[in-house]
Amino acid sequence: MNRIKSLSVLLVLGTIFFACSGGNKDPMGIDQQDNELTEGRLTVSGDGPNTVVSTSNADSASQIIDEAALLAFQKAAYAFDVRPSLVEPVRMDGSYNGYAVVDGSAEKVGGINNYNLKATFYDYSDDGSVYIGGILQFQGSMDKQGITKDIHVDDEIKFAGPYNGSMEYNNFRIPIDNMGNIISIFAPCEVIAEIECEGTITFRSGSNDIIKNPYPIVVNVILVPLPNGEEEEIYICDPDYSQ
Repeated sequence: MNRIKSLSVLLVLGTIFFACSGGNKDPMGIDQQDNELTEGRLTVSGDGPNTVVSTSNADSASQIIDEAALLAFQKAAYAFDVRPSLVEPVRMDGSYNGYAVVDGSAEKVGGINNYNLKATFYDYSDDGSVYIGGILQFQGSMDKQGITKDIHVDDEIKFAGPYNGSMEYNNFRIPIDNMGNIISIFAPCEVIAEIECEGTITFRSGSNDIIKNPYPIVVNVILVPLPNGEEEEIYICDPDYSQ
């Protein structure tokens, strides 16, 4: 699975953000008619199978939607970096389809930029696979190199493409590694052991309501003797962890 490369993403976002309006007349302007839909919208289903989210595939669905949410946050943060004197919401085009209206604030403390952003999505897609509509509230930070350091997400979006349904974030922390990339839900247990799991996700899809934190929890650590007399820690994770 492709990883989001924060630094390289931010280096090319200017071209995507300003030059590629996707047919919109003004990629930075707000469409007044659509802006009346204050909760956003999702009217497209994309070309994917739009599979119902269940307990057996919720982790995969979460991984895909979380990656889309992280990229949207990075683009929104970039918008505030290049136009720091924003006094009105800014329009942010999806790289493939739709757009988002972004409002909020940014504050620089030392070498870290802290963001408190609200993004309202309208048939938004950056890759032509995952489409989202609705609202996400982001609280996150980036360093001066544009590497995401931390991000918490709230509110609810609808999604379509590989999966179909809605996803509500409740102070959910998207785990980020030291390069600003999302840590996979399916990473080895010793990697998961370093994660501070916070918040929950609620999926509503078909007749299913699923509430969980998709990241496993370490339930045991086994010390295995090595030939040199030292011991190796082996982490045991519970993949069915939920809050």
